[in-house]
Amino acid sequence: MRTAYVHGYEGVTGPLLLGALLDAGASLTRVQQTWQELSLPAIEIECTRVTAGATAATQVDWTASHASAGLPSQGWTALEQSLTPASVTPRVRAMLQRLRTAITRVHGVAEETACAQYAEIALEVLYLGSAVVGALEELGIEQVIAAPLPLGTGVLDSTQGRLPLPHPLTAELSRGVPICSRGIPADAECTTVVGAAILTTCATQFGPLPDMTMIGTGYGQVLGAAPEATARRLQALLGETAGPAAAERIAVLEANIDDMNPEFYEFVAERLFAHGALDVTLTPLYMKKQRPANTLTVLAPLPAAPQLARLMLQETSTFGVRVHEVWRHKLDRFHRQVDTRYGVVPVKCGVLDGRMVQAAPEYEVCKRLAKEQGVSIRLVYAEAASLAASWLT
Repeated sequence: MRTAYVHGYEGVTGPLLLGALLDAGASLTRVQQTWQELSLPAIEIECTRVTAGATAATQVDWTASHASAGLPSQGWTALEQSLTPASVTPRVRAMLQRLRTAITRVHGVAEETACAQYAEIALEVLYLGSAVVGALEELGIEQVIAAPLPLGTGVLDSTQGRLPLPHPLTAELSRGVPICSRGIPADAECTTVVGAAILTTCATQFGPLPDMTMIGTGYGQVLGAAPEATARRLQALLGETAGPAAAERIAVLEANIDDMNPEFYEFVAERLFAHGALDVTLTPLYMKKQRPANTLTVLAPLPAAPQLARLMLQETSTFGVRVHEVWRHKLDRFHRQVDTRYGVVPVKCGVLDGRMVQAAPEYEVCKRLAKEQGVSIRLVYAEAASLAASWLT
């Protein structure tokens, strides 16, 4: 499995994350294509390769002051719903919703009321978060693991007055995540709200560097606003994890429901996926008094389990959610492309013990091509699957 290990040894911010991935080989063209796929207004962005310091690095400078004029003004919910469906959309929505939840908890008021004053941060998460996800896709990264988040202590002067460090939103976004403070200067905001929102959404684990075969490195750099401020950097290590199919601990959340409008399940599933669920399923059953019912089952990363349990209690009619941990074994996976008569289709490939055993065309791309070409999706999918079948061993 291709893995990116993010080491924010001098901080974690949106520009640092994006700069490190661009430095590792992702392209600015792919980043801009990602924004086009999401139908976001164009912005000014510049990437500079800098050589000062111990290592060369890529610095990202961007300006989006005019971009908000082209986005929905009715609130964050409308903003999330306006995003054009694309491969990066679910994770971008998850970032925005994690931020919304953090704002609501910190301020203790309704979401839209609290979120209005953080529109600038939302815009940065939208652009830099989607850029990071697009860069991860281009590099073929299937798993992000991160070192503990560096959080300093002290105070921060902002437009809202004096705030403690870590920033209250950064602290809220870091729930369930290992943090550290060793070597961080006092009163220094090394990890920003935007950096925390992006990394805690993308990373599946936080901890030490995993065993893997190194295939690349990248360094991002940012300069402080003050003239005397020194540059800060972030390291990204790319590698292939060795060994058999990956195994990880995940959470299984379940609830038996016999008194809810079946139409609501679609909405509930969308909300669960947006908040980080790995899978959502329904299993029919009979409950007491022979009532027909469903078991709602959600698979989730361990850090996301508490939030998803709360969501199930809020959005369904259940009075309780069962949660337990299980081992999940996964195939190593990567993407290849096949060139069909209808267009290029990415194929997700699964590898077990060095042999490719699965090759599944991406459904959303097949659906889009079928609409564009005016043909049945079965034809697009069948041709892509037929071309990929020769890879199987």
